[in-house]
Amino acid sequence: MAMYTQRSTLTQIVLGYGGLAVVLLIVLIPYSYIALTAFKPAEEIFDVRWLPRVWSLDAWRYAIEFEQFHVYIYNSMIAGLGAAVLALCVAVPGAYVFGRKQFRGKDVMFYIIVMALLFPFVLLVVPFTILWVKIGLYDTMPGLWLAYQVFIIPFAIWILRAYFAELPPFLEECAMVYGCTAFKAFWRVMLPLAKPIITSLMFLAFLVGWNDFLFSNMLTTGEGPRTASVIIYVSAVGGERVEWDVLMVMTLMAGIPPVLLYILAQGQFLKTFAVRG
Repeated sequence: MAMYTQRSTLTQIVLGYGGLAVVLLIVLIPYSYIALTAFKPAEEIFDVRWLPRVWSLDAWRYAIEFEQFHVYIYNSMIAGLGAAVLALCVAVPGAYVFGRKQFRGKDVMFYIIVMALLFPFVLLVVPFTILWVKIGLYDTMPGLWLAYQVFIIPFAIWILRAYFAELPPFLEECAMVYGCTAFKAFWRVMLPLAKPIITSLMFLAFLVGWNDFLFSNMLTTGEGPRTASVIIYVSAVGGERVEWDVLMVMTLMAGIPPVLLYILAQGQFLKTFAVRG
């Protein structure tokens, strides 16, 4: 019986690590190809060799000096940060009210907001473009921030509302007994408790602005605050010839910042999953 248990455990370990290895290969092979191609000279792009014979920085110099791709990376950074901050300024107090307070029509209003997640956002591109031109938000960074809220805020309220509703109901009462107002109880007690999930949502909201193609492509022009994802697309399909080494450099530059941000914030993500679990 003990031997059977040991064999069963060994089989589970082998299958578990084998499955993990397969997943890592699926994920790492495309990224390693991108990274290595970014350092190949143009004549080696279609070489069957995995590693470059000669390591070259020509594609990096072209992307930065000629394409000015770092400017679009900056635009993506500002678009993501602005969208995340604006969304949380609206979603956090809104979710707190929906989760902790009682008022007439609360459930109806909440489900109307959440139903926005089911709406195909591509249908909003033309109305948004016309409206943004009329009110002066077209081809501006604040215009992108506001456009992203259509799908960030409903998602954030949906997640945060459930979190606030699960917190013990006596927390505000205890804070108010010690002299806090309702706002101070929210600011000093509830917000610190929700810090892990707020950090996680801020990261996800940042990724919306960072990765967005639809609104950035339609609501901006080449002279405005276009983001990196649009320029990568234009570089891939906008000309007669695709510079694959430069395209891989752009892809790598656009992928590094979110990874670094995730590494910095992963402690908060773990706390979020622990609390939700």
